[in-house]
Amino acid sequence: MTAPTSSRIPGTPGLLRTINDRAALELLLDSGPLTRSQIGDRTGVSRPTASQIVARLEQSGLIEPTGSVQGARGPQATQYAVRTDVLVGLALDVVPDGVRASVVDALGRTLGETTVTSGPDRSAAADVRTARAEACAAAGIPVARVAAAVVGVQAAVAPRTGDIALVGELPGWPRQNLRGHLEDVLGVGVRVENDVNLAAIAERDAGRDEQSFALLWLGEGIGLGAWLDGRLHHGTAGGAGEIGYLPVPATGVDDSVNVQDLVGGLRLVELCARAGVPGVTEETPYAAAVDAIRAHAGSPAVHDLVEDLARRVAIVLQPVVAILEPDAVVLGGPTGVACGAALAETTVAALRATDQRAGTVVASAVPELAVLRGARSVVAQDVRTLLLAAAGRPDHPVVAPPVPG
Repeated sequence: MTAPTSSRIPGTPGLLRTINDRAALELLLDSGPLTRSQIGDRTGVSRPTASQIVARLEQSGLIEPTGSVQGARGPQATQYAVRTDVLVGLALDVVPDGVRASVVDALGRTLGETTVTSGPDRSAAADVRTARAEACAAAGIPVARVAAAVVGVQAAVAPRTGDIALVGELPGWPRQNLRGHLEDVLGVGVRVENDVNLAAIAERDAGRDEQSFALLWLGEGIGLGAWLDGRLHHGTAGGAGEIGYLPVPATGVDDSVNVQDLVGGLRLVELCARAGVPGVTEETPYAAAVDAIRAHAGSPAVHDLVEDLARRVAIVLQPVVAILEPDAVVLGGPTGVACGAALAETTVAALRATDQRAGTVVASAVPELAVLRGARSVVAQDVRTLLLAAAGRPDHPVVAPPVPG
């Protein structure tokens, strides 16, 4: 009987070098500075091979010596660490009046940040170029080292085309092929993502350990981010979670016709004025009303506001819980953060008064810059992938290796 033959192709020396180099670089990213011997021991290669790996990675400009440690026997050994500044990512949160931006490395560390206020002649190109230049200047890193970007927008983003729809106030930004437009401007790969989806990623990074949760974003606009079975749910055309447009059945609460009318920014201001939150009238800007809620937390007026708002949030959550049945619902956005645990607890009580299973409702664990923090997380992973892809190519250094002393 003839023995079966394998269809696998033996690894070529070049392929094996690349695999070894990437394994070593990934080890250094995860573990921090290591010596040649430690790299060899942890990757399972011989010490001569480990020395060759270190030489190639250093020649590529991906690692550098960072000091020395005393070994168990013999002289001190040099430690090596990843040069995480050679490729960095740009995280952008696009808001009605400008852009918040951060430069981050492959470890997710923020190296520099800025906030750009847009003028009356606003354009997407001017916004992102200015944000990149200012954030890189704050980080002390050349603009040319930005290798990827993630952009959060208040819109539904079509995954295949990069088109955006259901857009709020965003003058000067194209609706068609936004991703392609930004890639042309920045000269790097760009991900364009819905802002609430990025906020959901920030919630996951803040310690949510459920397999599924839904983030209800309560702000001037209303949105829903769904983290299901370990991944974001986008929908076919990127419109999943645009819950603000969902019609509201007759509830007897007021004359609301959709979710935005029921719990959006304008309604919150009205509810604050009705409850007597100090300093709030129906003409007060939304942001000022949110500040007033924070300032008077625990007061009778804010208690009344929370009671009214919770009944409304329960109406919004009934179809969400019925269809998705997530392990938890998180109340985020400026309104959700300002009202905090009190709104979450009161919403659960309101849900229990219905036929709908209440489930777990909690306050957001990300009180500030949730969208930007989510964008940082995603772009850091993209930069890590690019760094690993650069390993094993000593003839094509990412940047020139550092000049000794």
